[in-house]
Amino acid sequence: MTQLAVGTLLDQRYRVETLIARGGMSSVYRCLDLRLGRPVAAKVLDDRLMDDPVSRERFRREARSMAQLSHPSLVNVYDTNSSGDHVFLIMELITGGTLRELLSERGPMPPHAATAVMRSVLTALSVAHREGMVHRDVKPDNVLINGNHQVKLADFGLVRATSHAHHTSDQIIGTVSYLSPEQVDGSSVGPASDVYSAGIVLFELLSGDTPFTGDNPMAHAYARLHADVPPPSTRIDGVPPEFDELVARACARNPADRFADAQEFLEAVNEAARTLNLPDFSVPVPRHGAAHRATTVVSPAMNPEPNGLMEGPGQPQQPREGLFPDAEEEAGPHATTQETRTFGAVPPTGPAGPAVPAGPAVPAGPMGAPDAPTPHGAAQPTAYDAPENPPAPAASAAPSRPSRPAGNRRGIGFWVWLVVIALTTAAVAVGGWWFGSGRYGDIPSVLGMDQEQAVATVQEAGFSVSTDEIYDDEVAAGEAVNTLPPFGERVPRGHDVVVLLSRGKPTVPAIPQDHDPLKYEAAVTDRTLEWELGEAAYDDTVPAGKVLDASPAPGTEVKVGSAVSVILSKGPAPVEVPDIRGRSEDSARAMLKRAGLEVSEVRKEYDEGVDPDEAVSTIPSSGTSLNRGDSVILVMSSAIKVPKITGLSLDEAKDVLSDAGISIREASYVSKTGRVVDEVVAVSPSPGSGLDPSNATVSVEVASKVKIPSVLGKRVSDAVKQLTEDGFAVDTSGLDDDDRVIAQSPLPGLSRDSSRGDVTIELTAL
Repeated sequence: MTQLAVGTLLDQRYRVETLIARGGMSSVYRCLDLRLGRPVAAKVLDDRLMDDPVSRERFRREARSMAQLSHPSLVNVYDTNSSGDHVFLIMELITGGTLRELLSERGPMPPHAATAVMRSVLTALSVAHREGMVHRDVKPDNVLINGNHQVKLADFGLVRATSHAHHTSDQIIGTVSYLSPEQVDGSSVGPASDVYSAGIVLFELLSGDTPFTGDNPMAHAYARLHADVPPPSTRIDGVPPEFDELVARACARNPADRFADAQEFLEAVNEAARTLNLPDFSVPVPRHGAAHRATTVVSPAMNPEPNGLMEGPGQPQQPREGLFPDAEEEAGPHATTQETRTFGAVPPTGPAGPAVPAGPAVPAGPMGAPDAPTPHGAAQPTAYDAPENPPAPAASAAPSRPSRPAGNRRGIGFWVWLVVIALTTAAVAVGGWWFGSGRYGDIPSVLGMDQEQAVATVQEAGFSVSTDEIYDDEVAAGEAVNTLPPFGERVPRGHDVVVLLSRGKPTVPAIPQDHDPLKYEAAVTDRTLEWELGEAAYDDTVPAGKVLDASPAPGTEVKVGSAVSVILSKGPAPVEVPDIRGRSEDSARAMLKRAGLEVSEVRKEYDEGVDPDEAVSTIPSSGTSLNRGDSVILVMSSAIKVPKITGLSLDEAKDVLSDAGISIREASYVSKTGRVVDEVVAVSPSPGSGLDPSNATVSVEVASKVKIPSVLGKRVSDAVKQLTEDGFAVDTSGLDDDDRVIAQSPLPGLSRDSSRGDVTIELTAL
């Protein structure tokens, strides 16, 4: 990202004075509004994202959202521009820092301090919720503390209208530690999601850390789906049960079990504060925040007129405040009777003596709160109370003299003063040498030199030298970028100076062979790049939760501080169970195999709509999403197939049906002529149909007449065999088997009724 030069004009109105902070998408600068003469903050979109419609839309949405909201607990937006060379927002200048920086400086907060922060955060959120908006990125980094101790909520870049806050993609949007369960699983996101995130912030304020961890960002995010937020009192002593209950209610996994919105959460916080009789508290300003530094290092040439938004150069330096005290200390006997104050150096009352080196700074100890006394003389509670007997200042007015005879006191005093003058003179001499050129030296510039030349230059200046390497966008690899301490600093000769050699522009690191996200995150940050969690993707070879790819691609040369979007694997893509109904078993198995599924078992089941030996369904059913390689149960039809029995005699048909497990429910004679006696001429259900094994029966129709066959000319034995097979009775009285049939009665071709009994054929033979 190209940093704007000091003096750059945005929209011919806002003059850049100094960089406050830089992120993956934008940078924030302190600027001077030349039209109104006031300092402002400019949030400028990274020039790499100028043509990205998503990033421009986020900027536009943030400006529009914040412009619709107006409240002291919200950062004001004054102006926006997206048509020129830069896309930027002009916002209220915050002269303090972030809640994250305050936590880094001071650690966990006692309940009354956490209450003061949460009141402002929840008030700001309630304003957004009343307007139908969901912030979606509540975290300490987006909570700002102004120089007047006012806490404000910022960064509405992820805000959505409640009616549109449905997260349907696989991408997890937000900061992992503060995500609500619904942001992780893709459910509808409403005000209760902000309540959850605010509950995590309260947990962190009280305990000093967030509740969940994970081996990788995905595991970290998904942890909240399977576990409740623990009570903060389990992480740190001194948290009242009322605050455990606040966190538990705000961070319930089910949104319906949380506070409905920020206003309800705020009312519960206030009720807990009243129950515990917590004192009011003025939130301290971070002393080492980026915004605070930016408002205190602007040169007079850039900001010639002091204003109330930054400390003037003539103000005495305030001592650094210590850590937050215990709640019991705050409620001590002096909490309401003695004003909390900050003590600076006390100026001498006599003439100024010679300059001597300043001693080491003395920590403020239990003082250090920067708050002014409240009106009417009431003491305003802060993190610390001043002690009853503060230590005497290093320099004070002349001591009072005791009333006693002078005696030889004047002579003793003369020698005392003589010793003091001698010591002072020695101190001046030592101080002159200490601060003079004999003791200190200026660190030389080594920019652009090769390693050998840079090391020699620093050594010639009287310093010991070591080297280190850093990435740099402008300086070629192997050349010196700077030194630590930097060029121009005055440090004692012999002091160790580190020559920083350029490694050139960083490249996106290669993905580890084991695809470990922790290793890859370390490799990314080691190259000064910022890890961003991109949209996860399915892959058949890389296990879920492991690094699949990165954008820009590994090996790409990028600028220092560039964001790398890391794509984690979701494992093999789910497959859909195909519809195999009506297919043969072999065909169904092949179809399932092509889909990436295995058949673990084959079951039989009757379905009147499926023919025998065809597939009925699968378990789970068709259309179900499964992981590749999963198994299914194949259900085949158990129906009994009706065999072909037409043309057979009734007795033969019974045998065939019995072998198939089917019985005849009804047999009826019809006026038809068969080829054999009692010939089956029809069956219902028809041959090939499927029957339920629990009720496998058929109805048959039998021909009531039979056509007399001709056996003339055949041997008697052959004629008898044919006729008996066709169901006829045969009269062969007085005939030999080898005789030839010369006549038969009834005659061939005639029909006889067979429904009333046997039909007998009388043979005549020679």
